[in-house]
Amino acid sequence: NLARASAALVYDNAIFGGTGPLVGERARLEVGSSVGSIGFYTLLGDFRKYVMPVRPLTLAARLLTYGRYGAGAEDHRLRELFLGYSYLVRGYDAGSFSLAECPADGSGPCPVFDRLLGSRLGVLNVELRLPLLGLGDLSLVHGGPVPPIDLVGFFDAGVAWTRATTPAFLGGGSADARRPVRSFGAGLRFNMFGLTVLEVDWARPLDRPGKGWVWALRIGPGF
Repeated sequence: NLARASAALVYDNAIFGGTGPLVGERARLEVGSSVGSIGFYTLLGDFRKYVMPVRPLTLAARLLTYGRYGAGAEDHRLRELFLGYSYLVRGYDAGSFSLAECPADGSGPCPVFDRLLGSRLGVLNVELRLPLLGLGDLSLVHGGPVPPIDLVGFFDAGVAWTRATTPAFLGGGSADARRPVRSFGAGLRFNMFGLTVLEVDWARPLDRPGKGWVWALRIGPGF
């Protein structure tokens, strides 16, 4: 059994378009504590910046870190954090991996997948967003009252680590030091009549040897 409490400092002056913010900033600093059969605390830092260098293009960037700390942070009863969700680093979704990317006999660890798991995460996302339809004069194609559709180009990078596998850029010097995974690609975001946002991405993971382009589907607005 666990009880959890948290406190956060939040700043947000972003102006939203049809599928995500267009200009402004968003930031969140949160500290949480979990007590009970396992004791640990969490830290979240999330900063997002949106600028419009050339109308109607939006350049969006996010820097995020989240981790569990304390005596119970890596207790075996806790599920490890996963870096490969499409809202973190695209191109590394669990369902896109095959046995061919792991040891042939399946008896040992799978380094290309295991590096996505840990108790702490760091993520960098950069996007170029172009409204195609649905935002009036801001849209590339002017038309009637249609649901917004945005074209997105992106670069993602992230790293997952534990106490024993500190990333190389944080001073980890062992053979087990974690290194970032990266991807780039393009996608479309569809505003589903104000109910939600559907995103379809075509991503090229750069740190999966022998793996080409992969498709990803996600529900939710852009970061």
